[in-house]
Amino acid sequence: MAERSAPAARRGRGPFFVRPLPLATIFLMTSPPNLPQTSTTPLAAAAVSGHLDTRTAATEVAHELYDTLGSSCDLAIFFASFHHRAAFPEAVEILRQTLGPACLFGATAESVLGGAQELEGVAGLAALGLRLPGVRVHPWSSTPDDPLPLDEPARLGQRIGLAEDLRAVILLADPFSTPITGLLGAITTCNGALRPVPVVGGMASGASQPGLNQLLINDSVSAAGAVGITIGGEVEIDFIVSQGCRPIGTPLVVTKSKANVLQELGGQRALDVLQALANDLPQREKALLKQGLLLGSVIDEYKDHFGRGDFLVRNILGFDKHGGGIAVGEIPRVGQTIQFHVRDAETADEDLQLLLDAQQLKAPPFAALLFSCNGRGKRLFKEPNHDIGVIRDRLGDVPIAGFFAAGEIGPIGEKSFLHGHTASLAVFRGKGDRATESFPS
Repeated sequence: MAERSAPAARRGRGPFFVRPLPLATIFLMTSPPNLPQTSTTPLAAAAVSGHLDTRTAATEVAHELYDTLGSSCDLAIFFASFHHRAAFPEAVEILRQTLGPACLFGATAESVLGGAQELEGVAGLAALGLRLPGVRVHPWSSTPDDPLPLDEPARLGQRIGLAEDLRAVILLADPFSTPITGLLGAITTCNGALRPVPVVGGMASGASQPGLNQLLINDSVSAAGAVGITIGGEVEIDFIVSQGCRPIGTPLVVTKSKANVLQELGGQRALDVLQALANDLPQREKALLKQGLLLGSVIDEYKDHFGRGDFLVRNILGFDKHGGGIAVGEIPRVGQTIQFHVRDAETADEDLQLLLDAQQLKAPPFAALLFSCNGRGKRLFKEPNHDIGVIRDRLGDVPIAGFFAAGEIGPIGEKSFLHGHTASLAVFRGKGDRATESFPS
């Protein structure tokens, strides 16, 4: 069993109104399935339900997880589409009573994904249950009444449960009430001289106005702030951040900027440089410029050459035709290396496939979490289940759950950022499962 910090081990039912559970649930709770007897092997199960009735959907999901895990669950991660917002606490209680998880964690979203399905634009519940021997799971939260001490690294590290065996922080946040840029910066660097803290997760997308998102951590459901779990111990976690785009032209150096306006590149007006680049592009790439042009900033300037995964990609917000400047979604700095990028469905698929190549050199994972932009899915690929299908095709039938986020969180280089149009994936393996093994072709 996973080691349980004091907040995680508390299993009180909390302030929820609970109706009696159906007989089927009671039967499953008292008649465990034939489970593996080893206590040293991690185990995971994923489940998804598209039933519109919240209690029915939660019962279906809880039963499916129980069939694999029984009532021995160290961590349950739970996502619900906004259709289930009103009865979200009841769904939480069904999972709690059926699985008895040491830690329960989740949020509401526009759409959820799990198993082999991406339930876009319809009612959905998805959950990932994990049995994690030798793993430490530390739950925490940051609310408007009790925010994390972002300007005090030592206290912050203590609050979120940092330790030498750190593997990852998984973060879910309400976009209306969370200063996400400052929060990510503080968490990433609060480990002092040790390696930066890797953060993965997403912004809750189950509401279009403040006060309607639901964030879950153990006994608490809140409508503002952020919730997180810090994971350490006998587990390996890899991160894939597919920004779904590719560079065009050549790398350029910023020679003049003001605020978020890129004024000069290599001593020439930025807009003139972009116009010259566009004129030299093949016809197909010129068409992609009309669909959306992006700007990538190099993360590690000490590299000899730059490719996919070396850039933090941001939107271009507008152009100053008179001054020749380009407004971008970050603050460029003089001396920084940048490169223009394009994005389309084919490029996004290619980018995810290439990033998964390296994962096939390792042992098969036992679980995965996927945070996908709500601008991906059928909106981008014109077909359902693209990202989750590609991942399962490349990594096997791994138990996976997640949601379509209003912003995805994941590490690029040594820092973790908030992204857009991205698929951010966390891949879980047992400690030492790093050797090369075969995957389905």
